[in-house]
Amino acid sequence: MLGRVSQVAQTRRVVSAAIVVFAISIGTSLTSYVWDWMDAFAKGEEFEPDEWFAIVGAVWLPVVVGMVVRLMLLQRALADSARSALDAFRDTVHNTNGWVWRVDATGLITYSSPGVRELLGYEPEEVVGLVALDLLVMDEDRATVSLRLEEGRNGDGWRHWRTRVRHRDGSVRHVVTNAIPVRDGAGRFVAFRGCTSDVTSQVVAAEAEQLRHATQSAARERIERVLSDPSSLHMAFQPIVDLGAHRVVGLEALARFTPAPHRPPNLWFDEAWHVGLGPDLELHAVALACRNLPQVPADAYLSVNLSPRTIVDPRLIELIAGLGADAARVVIEVTEHAVVDDYDAIVEVVDRLACSGVRLAVDDAGAGYASMQHILRLRPHIIKLDRSIVANAHREPARRALLGAMGTFASSLGVMAVAEGVENADELATLTDAGITTAQGFYLARPAVTPVTELPFLPTAELVGRDA
Repeated sequence: MLGRVSQVAQTRRVVSAAIVVFAISIGTSLTSYVWDWMDAFAKGEEFEPDEWFAIVGAVWLPVVVGMVVRLMLLQRALADSARSALDAFRDTVHNTNGWVWRVDATGLITYSSPGVRELLGYEPEEVVGLVALDLLVMDEDRATVSLRLEEGRNGDGWRHWRTRVRHRDGSVRHVVTNAIPVRDGAGRFVAFRGCTSDVTSQVVAAEAEQLRHATQSAARERIERVLSDPSSLHMAFQPIVDLGAHRVVGLEALARFTPAPHRPPNLWFDEAWHVGLGPDLELHAVALACRNLPQVPADAYLSVNLSPRTIVDPRLIELIAGLGADAARVVIEVTEHAVVDDYDAIVEVVDRLACSGVRLAVDDAGAGYASMQHILRLRPHIIKLDRSIVANAHREPARRALLGAMGTFASSLGVMAVAEGVENADELATLTDAGITTAQGFYLARPAVTPVTELPFLPTAELVGRDA
């Protein structure tokens, strides 16, 4: 665009000069001829050849005037064209998504569009006259950029050249540059002309996507190793205690992971869901837990945790069917905070499992609104009261009232209420005062690799309440 504007302006100047010279020359010659003709006519002399030329010149004058007028109109048209081209160039530069620049053969910036303001944080007039390499190129990239510049100088420039530049504020920007070499009539290089655009956001997004993909791939590999390596996952079993009978009535299977990174089990399951292997890992854990059914007392049940999506996985039906008569001692806990998209589908599966004797429990009840939805829609056999309403209930009347209400609610439905996370004698006594007769927690028994069938001795008063 700069070349086109320059050519139009140069043509306009040539035409303007030609009009002036031509008009003066013709005007002078015609004036001389007409003067000689009038002088000869006044004296009655015979016309000499030069007077005849004057007559011809006078006749030719309108033609000359017409040509001059046309040249003037052409000059005006060229001026308008030059102005339009210049305006178009300015509009293009201002609206271009990037920085338009020109660098001469010595490496100095000779033109800068306002785009440099957003790209580098400088005003256009600040960068004109500066050495482009010093302004734009980071020290560690200087050798590579210098080589690329030399290649562009001797060739056709470059397209989509991606480099890094440093902003005035010190930050690094990723840019893409398109440029062409400018040559004189002899073919000698005189300048680079080009446009540089900021692609930092695209580069950062691409790098983030690559990192996300790499992270996800690593996560998937970790989960796949757990699924294939028997030593990566084992189960621990925490007793569920009948407080009145001081007897183990159930065992909750809890996953324990051995590989790095060492972290809580819920983070392993979260990662499995993130990479699309959530049901696989949950069913794997259930299968490992069920292998211990022979060590579970005949009058006790084995509780396993499953998300709603895994409950409706067809592989669960197959797994339970393979347990035979032991399936009747399995309780499936659906977590309170897990989203249920289709209660009807879960109810259908639960009804099928019930034919094998499998029971359903709602985990973390009381921790939020979803627990009541689970209880009302899924009709569980067991309601497990969340640790959040058990903790410090002996100090807070509101928690004690909620425990009593949940116990009454469970009793009215004809289901078992199990308190989770009992950690001291005061909490245990508060539960029995509230009518909650089944519980689990560190105070009663910690999880163990081998299913615990007997409990350590606890004073009777602590098991049945303060007044026992």
